[in-house]
Amino acid sequence: MKCLAWGLVAFCMLVAVPRRTHADGVSGAVYVRADDDYTVVVSPRVHAATHLAEPTRLDVTYAADVWTSASVDIRASASRAVTEQRNELDAALAHDFGDLTLGAAYRYSVENDYESHGVTATSALELADKSSTLAVSAFGFQDAVGRAGDRSFSRSLSTLGGRATFTQLFDSRMLGQLSYEFGYLNGYQASPYRWVGIGPVATGFGCWGAFQCFREHVPDLRMRHAVAAQLRRALAEHFSIGAEYRLYFDDWQQLSHTVGAQLGWAIDADTLLSLRYRWYSQSGAWFYARIYTAPADLGAYITRDRELSPMQDHHLGLDLLKRTSLNSSGSKFVLNVAAAGTRYSYTNFVNLSEVYALEITVAVGLEN
Repeated sequence: MKCLAWGLVAFCMLVAVPRRTHADGVSGAVYVRADDDYTVVVSPRVHAATHLAEPTRLDVTYAADVWTSASVDIRASASRAVTEQRNELDAALAHDFGDLTLGAAYRYSVENDYESHGVTATSALELADKSSTLAVSAFGFQDAVGRAGDRSFSRSLSTLGGRATFTQLFDSRMLGQLSYEFGYLNGYQASPYRWVGIGPVATGFGCWGAFQCFREHVPDLRMRHAVAAQLRRALAEHFSIGAEYRLYFDDWQQLSHTVGAQLGWAIDADTLLSLRYRWYSQSGAWFYARIYTAPADLGAYITRDRELSPMQDHHLGLDLLKRTSLNSSGSKFVLNVAAAGTRYSYTNFVNLSEVYALEITVAVGLEN
């Protein structure tokens, strides 16, 4: 479990408190994930928000993902351990018209072999004396996919989608939420580095032991749907519980269920401790196979993506949120520390049956 230790060292080195700026609020966070499949991810994030005018708010976020991996996916492509970095910049503008809030956002993300541009339009309408909220958003992304070391390789991926959410406050102690989301993807959705061996003695590691070998090939079109419900209830003065369920399905015949539960303990007015659990289960895509034994042609759909295989995971986390007053004007220092563990089970994937991951997040900020 050396990667776990590396992740914790990186976590200790990168946690920093950002200085206060002219923004109404500023926050910073570092997320670290390390697993026993030889992958470490370190994700720093900085966010600032300010009101350009009283009803108009601007949010700007910079985030990065720095990951080092020699996972089964890397080994399957006969590659050495790699280190990559993704940089992302988000800018969002929202204007409050009273009961109606309209907003727009732009996102730019880039790494050495991938570039993405995205726009989102949002609206939120408060109803029934602010006890109900209907929020609707639409988004579109245009991605350019490359392959390191191959300048001739260039593919594109377009994504369109939307989300509708209805939130209801039943009384001062209980609220619920229903949401629906869809997405339409058109373009290159495979990995430009992944090879798939064909043959009864294929090992699952690239082309080793295979009598045929092709680059991964998946359909260009995909339609996704997700329906979710959440419920939160205060049990007493200091305790609350929450539950959620999410159903996902698409036309690749993947079906997943997510069930979650939370227990919150308000130790005092500025301290909240939360325990959360999540169970997730999914089926495989219709074209996924553990080993492809029959001869294949160039147009066949084949994949070695474990995210398209049947799998389950159990996730358990503990969060601490603490606010500390800084002055008489109401400014507060906010600290959020979270630790979680996840066990992933792969029931039909060659050379990998389970992965254990440790996740640690530290976030700090200033509130007015």
